[in-house]
Amino acid sequence: MLKTLPIGNDDFRDIRENHIYYVDKTLMIKDFIEYRDKVALITRPRRFGKTLSMTMLREFFDITKDSKAIFSGLAIMDTTYAKLINSKPVIYFTFKDCNALDAGSLKIKLADIVRREYAKYILAFGDTTDKSHPYYLRFYQVYEMLCRGEINEDYLSFSIGYLITAVFAFYGIKPIVLIDEYDQPIISSYDHKYHDHLSDFFSSFYGQALKGHGDLDLALLTGIQRVAKESIFSKLNNIMVYTVLDHKYASYFGLTGEETQTLLQYYGLELNEQVRAKYDGYLFGGIEIYNPWSILYYADKKELDNYWINTSTNSLIRESLREADSHFHKQFEQLLIDGEAKVGVMLETSFMELANRYTLWGLFINSGYLTVTDKHSQQMMTVQIPNNEVKSEFQVSVAAHNKKNCELAYKMIEN
Repeated sequence: MLKTLPIGNDDFRDIRENHIYYVDKTLMIKDFIEYRDKVALITRPRRFGKTLSMTMLREFFDITKDSKAIFSGLAIMDTTYAKLINSKPVIYFTFKDCNALDAGSLKIKLADIVRREYAKYILAFGDTTDKSHPYYLRFYQVYEMLCRGEINEDYLSFSIGYLITAVFAFYGIKPIVLIDEYDQPIISSYDHKYHDHLSDFFSSFYGQALKGHGDLDLALLTGIQRVAKESIFSKLNNIMVYTVLDHKYASYFGLTGEETQTLLQYYGLELNEQVRAKYDGYLFGGIEIYNPWSILYYADKKELDNYWINTSTNSLIRESLREADSHFHKQFEQLLIDGEAKVGVMLETSFMELANRYTLWGLFINSGYLTVTDKHSQQMMTVQIPNNEVKSEFQVSVAAHNKKNCELAYKMIEN
């Protein structure tokens, strides 16, 4: 029997234990160790394998687990770093489902996610710790507060930092912190217009834990937006950011041409020009990348359809298009007519924090709606719509009035 496809499954352990089809990306572990960035952020579009990569890292390093069996036969076990398996405490959060209509509800969701990670270490510590000791006092106070359902914003803001301190005190080994989809709560706060109430909170929640914490070994974040060096991220200006333009980590998110061909052949399909036109077209660090979500669905359904685009809408992009200035609209019209456009792009600042046409182009690139085919300078790039699936997100009609002008109307298709 053919292996089950990992559609919607981003839990590395579950995939490996149940012999589900897995594309070996474990050499990312080797790179993570060798790069040794104190705090790093990898930005990629939604559903390009960020969570699966983070659960892979968690399972490899987590000192509370035995992961040798699920990594057996994978590339990382043929390196000298295989000896590091299950050697470090890992603090792991995923905020990918952290959406809420108001600030209070969002903090409740964040608090519940934090409580669950605290509970993991409450079990690990057992009765061996002195709860009144300075290394553990705040840890237990926060956990008791969370278990009562209370939301003390000051304690919640420092909760990751308190957890790092307690874990290091217990194991005598500095922990690795993994935060998947770190920006989803922030995007939610912008979508529902309550960001002003939480900007200081977000700054402390991430900054106090990840900048200059003496008990932290390494931290890795994933998300769509790049971290800015001002505003709410002022405390995270030490971060190393890897965007879709960087060579490092380039092949670990999405599927390379070779990986796509192998997968499709396994399921009795051919990597032909129709498949390429529909799902190829991304360039991450100069490497050709296929949309993994759509390829998995195509292998399952065996029909060329719009799988990634139809998963959800991007409200931030739709709203931004409506509010963009005339210069952006003119360039966007050129992109739709000519297939590409040379534009000014700002990737070092998040569009959410500084809304202008440069960061809007950056948002389109980071979100997977555009890909960079040529970088002329730090901020001048040629972009194009990557493939036919993404093109279907736009409806274009061109009506020629005379030789000198035409009217172009376009809109994002509402799902």
